[in-house]
Amino acid sequence: MDTPDLISIIIPAYNSEKFIVKTVKSISAQSYTNVEIIIINDGSIDGTETVVAQLQLEDDRIKLFSQHNCGIAAARNRGLHHASGEFIVFIDSDDDIHPDFLQKMMNRQKQTAGDVVYTGFMNVMPKGSTPRISDFREKNQLIGYLEQKSLVHIGCFLIRRAFLFKNDLFFNEALRTGEDILFICSLFCLTTAYAVPEYLYYYQYRADSIMNSQWTRQHYQLDIQAWVNVQHYLSQHYFQQDRKSILDLLETKLLYYRLRYLWLLLRSNRHVELYEHLENGFLSYPIEAITLLPRKYVYRKKIIESKKRWLWKTITFVPTKQNIIDN
Repeated sequence: MDTPDLISIIIPAYNSEKFIVKTVKSISAQSYTNVEIIIINDGSIDGTETVVAQLQLEDDRIKLFSQHNCGIAAARNRGLHHASGEFIVFIDSDDDIHPDFLQKMMNRQKQTAGDVVYTGFMNVMPKGSTPRISDFREKNQLIGYLEQKSLVHIGCFLIRRAFLFKNDLFFNEALRTGEDILFICSLFCLTTAYAVPEYLYYYQYRADSIMNSQWTRQHYQLDIQAWVNVQHYLSQHYFQQDRKSILDLLETKLLYYRLRYLWLLLRSNRHVELYEHLENGFLSYPIEAITLLPRKYVYRKKIIESKKRWLWKTITFVPTKQNIIDN
């Protein structure tokens, strides 16, 4: 009987002592057992390293590597270079997976001989879990992801390691947020991902995570830069029939995210900074981008581009439930 393919599970960990045990135990308990668990301690200043060392005593498949804090992209890349498995799975240090996650993903891979397999994910909240609805498509996946009709998390993928190295596909370490979006878009650009139409990855909601806490100006700027990188990558590598639709949609997304940032500057009374962005061409866009823009943002665009300080000042004092931008 053939030996099952080895799967390398890569977990970047930063100050994860409170939740990494649950994550690792969900992997140790998998029905598919031929795995190596690679944990990259990304400069944690809590007891993460000690907790993982204790877990190693319970499961000899765990490998721990420590580095200075370089960010989640660098941690995942280091894990890739230490991995020896035929396939790769990325799991965040505060999430967990269904007991049959790996077995079901490998079953689908064997059926299709695909380089990439994906599944859906659950949002696990304090009051219960809900699936992030996906149509589990196996065609037109890139536009489905960009239109948020086929929602996936980076942890939802099983990827052939040789495919990543052949295509020089790694996480962009210059991005502090959005590195997973660029990576997922690159996957859908380069190959077909075959679906396991279930919700097998459990994303744990944490109020203090980067995505759920109050963002600073830098967070918004980094998010925009991530989408600029997505646009650049796809313009260079994506040449399917829906190329124009994809690139038009990305122009709209970029316009949307830039308007979101500028509107928050306006609401935060940062009008000098807002005006400087406009003068420097920050809001340049093709006319086609406006056609797909939500009506609310078309209205906001007109207010922003009016450059009427009295109007901006009036908007600043209108009550809102929206968070005002931090420094």
